[in-house]
Amino acid sequence: MGIGMSGGWKRLLDPLRTRLKPSFLIIGAQKAGTSALFKMIARHPQVLAPEVKELHFFDRDDQYAQGPAHYWDQFPQAPLRGERMTTFEATPAYLFVPQVAARIHEHLPNVQLVVVLRDPVKRAYSAWNMFRDFRTDPVHGHLYDARTFEQAVTDELGGADVRWEHRYLARGRYAEQLQRYFDLFGRERITVVKYTSLKDDPAEVLVRVCSAVGLAPHDFDEAALRVKDNVRAYNAPLDAALAERLYAYFAPHQQALLDMLGCAWDLNEMPRT
Repeated sequence: MGIGMSGGWKRLLDPLRTRLKPSFLIIGAQKAGTSALFKMIARHPQVLAPEVKELHFFDRDDQYAQGPAHYWDQFPQAPLRGERMTTFEATPAYLFVPQVAARIHEHLPNVQLVVVLRDPVKRAYSAWNMFRDFRTDPVHGHLYDARTFEQAVTDELGGADVRWEHRYLARGRYAEQLQRYFDLFGRERITVVKYTSLKDDPAEVLVRVCSAVGLAPHDFDEAALRVKDNVRAYNAPLDAALAERLYAYFAPHQQALLDMLGCAWDLNEMPRT
């Protein structure tokens, strides 16, 4: 009996098949809807997504030290026949960690980059809320932050030495982070999306992102557009007085971002007094 392509031959050829390399990356920001966007794009018929959304190759020294072959091995194999496929990943720490832009440029100089930006105050509160919830998490328990949000931002504003994962305000200074990528990749390779646009009109965002990263137009179904992921409840709303202090802190950084992008975006999600 011959060996069918769907059985024995496929198993014999699997070790010879090449791995897809990512043609685009979602690089941030943390707590800005990147998990939902990843799952939406993964439904595109030209995309084969990796099993893990966040590969953390470029931002973690222990991963990067294993070399690019280790990274490529985490992506799907290229199909034996049929339409040409592509792949991608989404690690939101890539935007924030300083050395990442140069590392990506070294190994993927022609990659397209997607960034989702969120109100930096709400992003900071959401990030703190996530780390607060890690108290009993079996995987992320070592990242648990026992401080109140007010204490956390007071420590950071006061120059306290806090672990980089708990630098809630620094992650919201988007202009300085984007500048590293603009310098290496050029503005044309970077698609910047507002979190509120992704939340309110995901279909429009997907049209723009797919076009930018070279994917054919696709009519995403309602199930794809309703994806919500990594959403956590809050014990209490963000204190309004503290929020006003933080909006004042971020004001010059927000202006720097608008000057850089040449737009009149308003990222703020909270009513202002």
